[in-house]
Amino acid sequence: MTKVEDYISGKILEDAETMLKAINAVRLPLIGSYIGKKLLEKIEKFEPMQITVDEASELIKNARKVTVGPRVCFTLHNRDFAESVFLDELAEGLVNLGKAKYTTEEDAINTLMGYSKRYPIVASKVSGKYMEICCSSPRDCVYWNMERIGLKCVRHSKIGLNAKGYDYVME
Repeated sequence: MTKVEDYISGKILEDAETMLKAINAVRLPLIGSYIGKKLLEKIEKFEPMQITVDEASELIKNARKVTVGPRVCFTLHNRDFAESVFLDELAEGLVNLGKAKYTTEEDAINTLMGYSKRYPIVASKVSGKYMEICCSSPRDCVYWNMERIGLKCVRHSKIGLNAKGYDYVME
């Protein structure tokens, strides 16, 4: 299980960078391969799920602490800036690092609404519960890059953004 400490220590960025390098470097089919299985094992810990703004709002309303800050992987790519919402212990840890700022539920929801027309919203589990709500960049996100090469890892909620007609294109 990925823990809050992995975000605080920067390990999460090291892992994301390593995974993206593996995805982009290997020209063999990864589906069913040893490397593909290892990548999926790493990602399954997050239980990534594409959700709607309404579903994200429920997570936010049930949180004790709410912050907004740049997407975690933004530092790897430094393009396609978008803010994400962090909850509870992850929120607190990122504020202590100066990587996020506390905000109201309403402002957090408005942040997601502002980016949701351009970026799919993905919730990720950290320390066993959904604490990261990311406005993910399909061309930079580990999850979407794995999906692009056939390694299915993103679950979709019952409603799902795709069911509402949004179309996110990989660039």
